[in-house]
Amino acid sequence: MSVCYLSCDESLSLRIRNYPGFSEAEIIEVKLPITASEIDIDLLITGPDVKNLERLTATISDWNLPPATLCIIDESEFEQQVEFLSHHPRVGRSIFFCKNTPEAIQVGLDQTYTFYKKRASLNIDNSISGNFSTNNISPRWLFQTMMEHLDEYIYFKDSDSRFLAVSQYLTTKCGKTSPDQVLGLSDFDLFDQEHAQEAYIDERKIATGELNELYKEEKILKNGKLVWVASRKLPLHTRSNYLAGSFGLSRDITEAKDLHEKLEQNHERMQAELVLARNLQDTLIQQRAPTFLNAEGCSTLEIATKYIPSFHLSGDFFSIVKTNENGAAILVADVMGHGVRAAMVTAMIQIAVHQLRDYASQPAEFMTRLNDMMQRTIQPSGQPMFATAAYSYINLEAKRLTHVQAGARHGIHVPAEPSQMATIFSGAPIGPALGLLPDTQYAEASILLESQDEIILYTDGIVEAAIGDEEYSEARLTDFLMQHRRDQLPEMMDALLQSVQAFTHTKELEDDVCLIALRIP
Repeated sequence: MSVCYLSCDESLSLRIRNYPGFSEAEIIEVKLPITASEIDIDLLITGPDVKNLERLTATISDWNLPPATLCIIDESEFEQQVEFLSHHPRVGRSIFFCKNTPEAIQVGLDQTYTFYKKRASLNIDNSISGNFSTNNISPRWLFQTMMEHLDEYIYFKDSDSRFLAVSQYLTTKCGKTSPDQVLGLSDFDLFDQEHAQEAYIDERKIATGELNELYKEEKILKNGKLVWVASRKLPLHTRSNYLAGSFGLSRDITEAKDLHEKLEQNHERMQAELVLARNLQDTLIQQRAPTFLNAEGCSTLEIATKYIPSFHLSGDFFSIVKTNENGAAILVADVMGHGVRAAMVTAMIQIAVHQLRDYASQPAEFMTRLNDMMQRTIQPSGQPMFATAAYSYINLEAKRLTHVQAGARHGIHVPAEPSQMATIFSGAPIGPALGLLPDTQYAEASILLESQDEIILYTDGIVEAAIGDEEYSEARLTDFLMQHRRDQLPEMMDALLQSVQAFTHTKELEDDVCLIALRIP
């Protein structure tokens, strides 16, 4: 048992501590405010010096679990105070009063203690009071605080959609000064008729049990202006569990809707610009390979390409150029990242390829100059951007391929002879990625080609396609190419893509894919 006393002088506090019924109780002196205190108060005694006894007793009566309370009042005020408080609608039956005399205090303590013991013996289930607050808090006070201070449209309505309670925010937004001016009204009195009729129909469905919950976003006319409102409404049940109406919360979402609309417009404009940029990029990136013929008009090089961006704009690039010597110069590049920045670098590479046509048959010189051009352009931006690449020149008359690799491996030689293994380009060290370091010199290596030999140039979108932590890998790519070395090049590339998709269990690859297949007839 916890006994607390408030505003009691020394003699009164001594009398309380010496009361026989409190011999085993914890006796604590408390001070205002006691609302929301962590002390479990079973019995409370207030002294005659307490100010505003009406508000204090009403507050205690509203607590989630009101304690048995004895109010000690001076004799001069006793009759008037007791007459008033005994009939006050907010003062509960657990409040007792006595005069500030030794005999009256003894009787008052006996009466209050007896009430406490009787209530404790009944083992009353107090869950009906709600479990949303501690004992020393009034749910009424919490409700009132919320209704007065939250900037929300909060409302409770009867079965005919008339307001039973409204928040101060709703009151103000309806042009009223006090909730009393709204109570008893309906939406027809405050809002446009179309919205009011729709709200009435919805709330009747809730009040009759047809709906258990409603959420909707709608436009309403308020003060001559259209605004967006999001509302959630639920059935209002009495404590006896009778369906009495509805309650809900509505929120002005006009600003959010306007922002969403602007974002949608910006998104559509950006999408249109990305589509335009994609079309321009497709135009820049050579999709139709040149034809390579000898003096008799026979083909000297079979070519197939596959180019699949993973985003609107790709960071992969390839170029196939016929040189003045009727050789084939092939560049495949993989720019770091995706999107607009990567696409800008691919456009830069496209321009550089055209400017460096005089060096097309000199792979090492071509790559050195391409790296210098990218370095000079990218470095002032302060943004780290680079591209891995492979440049190959095929002297078709001598059937010799000379290649340079920058930053990563991008090429595989597949001999026509079934007994020979496919090999990843080697013979010279891989130089730094393009645009990464100034004054870089690249080394080249050569491969002698036989009739029906194949060259496959690729970007990381193939070998780094993964499921979990396992990648498709160069080893799987090499094995696939050896198994399909006699296929028609376009069909072989389609089958390769299907193999990668089957490995990753998805048709959507996370990186750009660029493939070039070459075969010596």
